[in-house]
Amino acid sequence: MSRFLILIYGDDEKWGERTAEAGAAVDAAHRAFREAGGVVASGELDSPALAKTIHGRAGERAYVTDGPFAEFKEVLGGYYEIEAESIDEAVARASTLYETNEPHVRIEVRPLVAH
Repeated sequence: MSRFLILIYGDDEKWGERTAEAGAAVDAAHRAFREAGGVVASGELDSPALAKTIHGRAGERAYVTDGPFAEFKEVLGGYYEIEAESIDEAVARASTLYETNEPHVRIEVRPLVAH
């Protein structure tokens, strides 16, 4: 078994515009995804407006700024770390996420390096 990170990117404003019913459907779909097994960790990220970014500088002290490193329309909204036999299996599982029904969303599947 290998581990993969599933990163869910989308438009933060559009996520905030979901109706209560749509929000409940998303929550139910994510519960079902976790209950299907193989999930090592998962989480939903809070608003990018609450982020802090640490900037490294060669030979100097790092400094911190408010907000994400760069401003994008699509932001990282959540993640799953899963176990799967192959990247094809991980992609197939990620393809079942509710967000694949939302045109503003992109889902990245990336293998984790075993140390």
